[in-house]
Amino acid sequence: MHRRSLALASFAVATALAACGDGSDPEAATTATEPSAMTSEPSAEPPTTAVPEVLDFTAQTVTGTTFDGATLAGKPAVVWFWAPWCPVCKRGAADVTAAAAELADSVTFVGVAGLSGSLDDMRAFVEDTDTQTFAHVADTDGAVFTRFGVTQQDTFAFISADGTVELVDGYGSDPDLVGIARERFGL
Repeated sequence: MHRRSLALASFAVATALAACGDGSDPEAATTATEPSAMTSEPSAEPPTTAVPEVLDFTAQTVTGTTFDGATLAGKPAVVWFWAPWCPVCKRGAADVTAAAAELADSVTFVGVAGLSGSLDDMRAFVEDTDTQTFAHVADTDGAVFTRFGVTQQDTFAFISADGTVELVDGYGSDPDLVGIARERFGL
């Protein structure tokens, strides 16, 4: 299991933002309130803490609603970066869903589908893997992958309540998501 520090992620994010702007769209900064048949979206309540730069984004979900990264501020979260064509991601999906269910009272899980521009493939992956119990961002342009400094699929970002991010490479290593979350978040 490879762990990269927040400094590496912050450097990658700063470099990406300097190259292409912050990717935010002020007019898209609202979170959809209509329920989704495929996902359980995080609360649309505004965070009571400062929003770390890495969470200051909005993006569309695979179901077409707007996801506001700021909803993750101030609480533990795990962001799973996956690709719809990735067999390792598909094989590990059941473990991610099980971890999300086991930690549901204390940790928010969000999937980020990227490395593919096909929204249909992203939706099919969520349906085929039965991972619709948590929200999945459709990162068709790679902006969220870049924001977190993620360069390959099946990577997990463990985000502490204080906004610190630790990336864990899950490709081929089958990380113990529950164990890492308990250790990382003091659960």
